[in-house]
Amino acid sequence: MSRRSEVIKSYAVPVKAPKDLIDAYLEVKRKALEAVIAYVSYSKGKARLRLKAEERREIRSELLKDWPYASHYIDSAINSVIGLVKGWIKLYNRGKAKRPPEITRRMVYIKSTLFRIKENKLIIRIVARRRYLEVDLSRFDYLPRDYDSIGGLLLTDDRLYITFKRSSEPKEVRGWSAFDVNEANVTEARDGFGVIRYDLRELYHIHRVYEEKRRRMQALRRTHPKRSRRLMEKYGRRERNRARDFLHKLTTGIVRELAALNYGIILEDLSGIKERTARRGRASRRIRRRLSKWDARTLQSMLAYKARWLSLPVRFVNPAYSSRTCPVCSAPLKAYRGRLMRCEGCGLIIDRDEAAALNLRMRGARGSPERGGSTEMCPREAYVHK
Repeated sequence: MSRRSEVIKSYAVPVKAPKDLIDAYLEVKRKALEAVIAYVSYSKGKARLRLKAEERREIRSELLKDWPYASHYIDSAINSVIGLVKGWIKLYNRGKAKRPPEITRRMVYIKSTLFRIKENKLIIRIVARRRYLEVDLSRFDYLPRDYDSIGGLLLTDDRLYITFKRSSEPKEVRGWSAFDVNEANVTEARDGFGVIRYDLRELYHIHRVYEEKRRRMQALRRTHPKRSRRLMEKYGRRERNRARDFLHKLTTGIVRELAALNYGIILEDLSGIKERTARRGRASRRIRRRLSKWDARTLQSMLAYKARWLSLPVRFVNPAYSSRTCPVCSAPLKAYRGRLMRCEGCGLIIDRDEAAALNLRMRGARGSPERGGSTEMCPREAYVHK
């Protein structure tokens, strides 16, 4: 039975932010952090936050003194700080946090009680009944129009991040597409279309170029540590932006095609894959570098939320042995030549990525071949490499 769920999309729009609010919010968050961290207790090497409701009210009352802006900003600052401290405590108790948390980002969280929509304009309250920031959403043609509501906002010096929400219920689909994400390509098995490949070499090249830049910048650590850190942050941001831009364009094109066909999406369940691979047998530096350039989870996340926004169902399946099982007879596949595999049962010769995508499609759509799933996607003659 299908289940209705809430789907979220976030977009950034340029704004001329009130710098005085951002400065004041940054300062009040630092004061809130100092007050909340005082309620963290330590016992047997473990940290715990003990903050009662009345103590929270006392912190709020203290922060509201001489606060010239809407009082809800104080509430959002306290909520943000409590979440930060709780996240830090989890890391501290695992031995992964050595220093106490700090407030460094110039960002204001704007609760839903601080803004309203009127005639496609987003009106944000700065000072109650006196000062507002208005953003005309109709100016930005890339923003969605088919949303149900808007969640909390994030305001920086030059950007406003808007979260659009939509209630979605997966619809009945005509077919399915399964995706096997690799380092240099994405292989799709689509009902009625066979196997489709998407080249990721440009994405790999982006990571490779910035990896070389990082090596040169790391050489400055001893002589110019501040400059090295500043450059690392700058180029790290550029790398993320370029990679995400590539992935957004690719996934948007794929989902639009599938929406036109009314096809669902099947993906590998890759939860914790990087951590497991890195731990396996003391992963070498080369393996760790390759994993850092693998954007499989990001690509899957983009495909999933864009598909759900359009009410297309998304299924995650266990990828175990998907590239080592024959999609025709389910016998084991053995290495044959390069990336080609040969079936020990029926003699099928097939690319390992194609085999993985076909097996994922059958597992997600109709069950695995061992359970009598259909093999209409993989006629033997179509996948034998000459």
